[in-house]
Amino acid sequence: MKVVIVGAGEVGFHIASRLAYEHKDVVVIDIDPEAIRRVSDNIDVQAIIGSGSSPVVLTEAGIQDAEMLLTVTNSDDTNLAACLVADTLSSSVKKLARLRDADYEDYHNTFRDGPPHIETIINPEVEVVKTIDGLMSVPGAVDVGEFADGRVKFIGINLDRDSKLAGARLSDIPAKIGRQSPLIAAVVRGEELIIPRGKDKLIAGDLIYMAAPKNLCNEEVS
Repeated sequence: MKVVIVGAGEVGFHIASRLAYEHKDVVVIDIDPEAIRRVSDNIDVQAIIGSGSSPVVLTEAGIQDAEMLLTVTNSDDTNLAACLVADTLSSSVKKLARLRDADYEDYHNTFRDGPPHIETIINPEVEVVKTIDGLMSVPGAVDVGEFADGRVKFIGINLDRDSKLAGARLSDIPAKIGRQSPLIAAVVRGEELIIPRGKDKLIAGDLIYMAAPKNLCNEEVS
């Protein structure tokens, strides 16, 4: 899988690091020589000095062969322009753009359905607000997200010693909760990530991640 990243700041650097760790073919573009030097010195990826909105630079980066373009500079104009040029050069590439200006919030569908055909737009400030709102709506949650157009939520909850789930086997949870139980998809115990099975027990201090219909996740697990 080939991924082109426009922007070698903190966001671009860490995304490139993660993708390189997963053995993806990564190309990073930035106009800042120091940022590119940092990438070259620390990550096993191709790094190019230049404008991510330049058709020459994107072609040099191999945009025609890329499966995904991530535009994550601090400039909304640059990110949009890079997506538009990439869409012209390679209509099949999937595009993700970082757009911070709230003026774009109501136009996500427009940018997705028409040029530059951006599949995903992320506004960091809006996502923070959504996360805080989600945490406030689920008592005891430390992490909240959703998928399937909001019909299903996943929540992360710290299991305290007074919880009736502390010490319970996963197979016993439906009887303890007394209703349709959520799916416990993962457990973080200290530094260990556990994909639990029915015989596994939950213990106080676990961070448990559950997925369930939205109405069920809005109820407190105590």
